[in-house]
Amino acid sequence: MKKRTLFFIICLTITVFGVYWKTFNYELIWDSKIYFTQNILFAENQPITSAFKYGYFREQLGAGNIDFYYRPLLTASFILENKLWGLKNASLRFTNLLIYILSLSFLYIFLRNQSEKKPFPEIATLLFALYPLNVENIVWVLGRNDLLLLLWGILTFLFLDLFVRKKKLIYLIWSSLFYLLGIFSKEAFIFFLPILFLSEFLKRKKISIPYHSANILISIIFFILKNSILGIKNLRFIFSPDIVENIKITLGSLGYYFRCIVFPIKYDMFLPLQNVTNLFYFLSGILLVLLCLFLLYLSKKDIEITIPLLFIAVFIGGHLLLPFTNLYPFKIYSRYMMIPALGLVWILAKYLTRLNWKIGNSLAFLIMLLFIPSIVINSLPYRNELRFFQKARRSCPESSYVHFQIAKSFIERNDYLSAELSLNEALSHGPERETEMLVSLFYTDIELRRADYDNVYRWLENIEKFESSPDLELAPLMKFQINHKKALAYIALGETEYAERLLKENIERYIHQKESYDLLYGMYVGYNQWKKAEELEKTMKERFPSATTDIDTLRLNNELNSLSTEERIAFYIRYRNFLKAISTTKTLSPLGLDHKILLLKLYYGAGKEEEAKKTVDEILSEYPDDYKVLNTIGNAYLKDILRVNEALVYFEMSLELNSNQTEVVYLVYQLKNLYQNRLNKLRSEWSPKIK
Repeated sequence: MKKRTLFFIICLTITVFGVYWKTFNYELIWDSKIYFTQNILFAENQPITSAFKYGYFREQLGAGNIDFYYRPLLTASFILENKLWGLKNASLRFTNLLIYILSLSFLYIFLRNQSEKKPFPEIATLLFALYPLNVENIVWVLGRNDLLLLLWGILTFLFLDLFVRKKKLIYLIWSSLFYLLGIFSKEAFIFFLPILFLSEFLKRKKISIPYHSANILISIIFFILKNSILGIKNLRFIFSPDIVENIKITLGSLGYYFRCIVFPIKYDMFLPLQNVTNLFYFLSGILLVLLCLFLLYLSKKDIEITIPLLFIAVFIGGHLLLPFTNLYPFKIYSRYMMIPALGLVWILAKYLTRLNWKIGNSLAFLIMLLFIPSIVINSLPYRNELRFFQKARRSCPESSYVHFQIAKSFIERNDYLSAELSLNEALSHGPERETEMLVSLFYTDIELRRADYDNVYRWLENIEKFESSPDLELAPLMKFQINHKKALAYIALGETEYAERLLKENIERYIHQKESYDLLYGMYVGYNQWKKAEELEKTMKERFPSATTDIDTLRLNNELNSLSTEERIAFYIRYRNFLKAISTTKTLSPLGLDHKILLLKLYYGAGKEEEAKKTVDEILSEYPDDYKVLNTIGNAYLKDILRVNEALVYFEMSLELNSNQTEVVYLVYQLKNLYQNRLNKLRSEWSPKIK
């Protein structure tokens, strides 16, 4: 390797690491989190060869027919990482960055042979290295599929170029090998097929038929294998009967992609279909068509821009079919534009190096200076999932799916009231069936916290009704979660036989999902079914030896008898035996205010709302005209049971006794105006639409 090349690659590596290293410890977000936490391939520590036997999502939450992706090399790379050092946020992104830097290094070597202008490969490579649009595919962990597409794509073209220049057959064999690796990393690699054909023809005025035939055969084998693995039945194209509408969608999508690649400093990550049919994107789409036609005209005299123009036209054109499919949840996404961005940078660098040396280099340097802060700013939403989807909401405020994801993030932070507002926001925008299923599932978490078990069953039934739809099936993990949440409700109500049946069904289907074992074991212990607990303990220790070392049923049974009354109450609450916790609490004498407040919460937990209200009446009769006690009752309803209407009753009663309570006044204002009124408004919007 020449000193110039080595020096440039070292400088390139330092620059890229300097820009991205702070992102290494950002949270896993969105489907990255689902992919790694709910994927049986990792839970079961399956061999690398398993990556070739299953789809992109081994199991998913939602509809069972939305996995259209087969990317075995991507999955294999994650399985390998899991075996070597585990799946950690920093190491996953570090690997992504290494793949990116490796791609850039080969890109530089490839571009050095595409122009006689000396600064061209350096400028083109640096501009692409710092291109803000590439942030998503580096920081968003599953963006590795596009990084692998980039790496194998560059190597495919590099070795084809080596064959053209050196006429050695071995280079064609290597090029086809990299083509194979590419298409097994991401399906969109097939878009390189016509570009490879034209690239060789433009340089040699003839083509190697065996080489291109091999690539075509590889593509055919891949898609046959993909279809046999996934059994795709519902990937279909859905065109509007209105031709004008189809044209608007096509040109709008073109306009969105054009907007992303020509102004990558700030852009929308993804958009719902209806958001790209406005006049701005429509005109931008026309502008892109005109630009491509103009570049095509220039390419007659300047053949060097033909290949990068094809990178733009073929990849954008190939992705124009996605808006007409049933892909979920988004069909239009900026991260698809990595290769078109490379084509644009390639052409830009060509013309910059044809300017006066000082002017061209100064403009390139200025663009890079603009790109660096943009990378930092665009990577910030990836710090956590809530920030990511709050940014997405600014781009598509009417997307039900985005509002659902915001709600999910709030639930993970135990902010259930904000989550409820976001879930209702999602419903108010007329969600797709898949989103409505997810909203219903996560609404049960709020209702479980409220101990409103009738509503838990109602939301779960809302999901199950979709099974009657002939073109939609519940994903396996969705069925798992339905059983799990029903079991939580049954355990709280003391209906342990129903809960046991559901949890055993989950265990039978998902032998390596520890969640159901833990809940079933907790139920046995909480309801003093010690013999069953001992049997389950043995099973759990066989299947999860490293994660069950602290389970000791015999010791737990012996310790229970030695616990104080207060400790036994806490024990039964922990395992959701609220009925036993109630009876144990009643043995305390005398029952103080704290114990009666505890009984209030326990009665709700056990589904005994009338007894809870009687307990409140007893407290009020014992502490008449005590505003502090009213506040205590209000806080119990608000913080522990999430029943805002009841909480407001007691906070307002407290203010009638003592209006000089600034914090309570502000809390009542927030609950009424920022929660209750908004919730009622949102419900009035979606209730007539969704039965």
